[in-house]
Amino acid sequence: MALTPEDVVKKEFTKPKGFGRSGYDEIQVDDFLDEIVVELRRLNAENEDLTGKLEDCRRSKGLSGRAESDAKSSTSATSAANVPALATTGAGDKDASSKELAAAKEELSTVQAKLVKAKEELAAAKQEQTKVEGQTKEAQQRLQDLKAQIAKAEQDEKAAQERVKEAGKGGDGSTVAAAAGGAAAGGATAAGVIELAQRLHDEHVKEGETTRDRLVAEAKAHHEKVVGEANAKRDQLLNEGQSKHDELVGKGQSKHDELVKSANDKSTTMVKEAEERKNKILGELSSERDKITKDIEQLRTFERDYRTKLKGYIQGQLQQLDQTSVDDASTQSSHQQQG
Repeated sequence: MALTPEDVVKKEFTKPKGFGRSGYDEIQVDDFLDEIVVELRRLNAENEDLTGKLEDCRRSKGLSGRAESDAKSSTSATSAANVPALATTGAGDKDASSKELAAAKEELSTVQAKLVKAKEELAAAKQEQTKVEGQTKEAQQRLQDLKAQIAKAEQDEKAAQERVKEAGKGGDGSTVAAAAGGAAAGGATAAGVIELAQRLHDEHVKEGETTRDRLVAEAKAHHEKVVGEANAKRDQLLNEGQSKHDELVGKGQSKHDELVKSANDKSTTMVKEAEERKNKILGELSSERDKITKDIEQLRTFERDYRTKLKGYIQGQLQQLDQTSVDDASTQSSHQQQG
């Protein structure tokens, strides 16, 4: 059963048995002091447990206390170790602290959820950017195909020119004319293909570059917007969490210091009162002992005087008895002579 201040105030001790009725029973006082020591040790252990839970909560949030708070905590811990301290909070304070910690955890969960959402949006933006890069690569592949077609057309044109030259060397006019006509037709076809390919190439390149620039700009703007909002929200929530944490730590530290000081004062007062009671009881016992010793000395003096007086009286009676016996013997002899 927990020991309350009312129990200490209302505690009553019986009078000691034996001679004298002043003071208190020393055994009851010692037992009660032992009970107080046990209760103070229990309360000190409970306070250390609550302090450890607070530190665990602080570490789970990834937040570190201030150097000043650590110094004050170490000083308070040293003081609590030297003197049994009544360092514990009431049920109402525990409930309030639990509610505040739960609210802080809920806010931290909300921040984490928002950060996860921002990361998902960032991943979506990266996917869109990858898609744009894929489209750009596809346009580049098409450009390579067109370049290959142009190269093939140029090779066909060169082959036709070579055939024209060979036909000219053979001296056959009709063959030369036919070859020239074929070469001209082949040249016209190759030029048309080259022009068409160049035009398609320019259009696709321009379209691809425009699309790429647009998508890259949109993705970059969306990325910067999402990252900026996430960073701002993160900083805001971290500041709020740090402020709430500092407030809770400050309240807990203040309550801890207050209870430690109160416990130290009560402990000092109780020890002082116990010392005073002890000294008072010892003084009363010493006075009673001196009184009894004085009474014993008086009784011994009375006994010696009484023995002396009694001895003198008995000796006087014996002398008187001896004299009375001599007188009676002389009287008796005189009577016999007369007869």
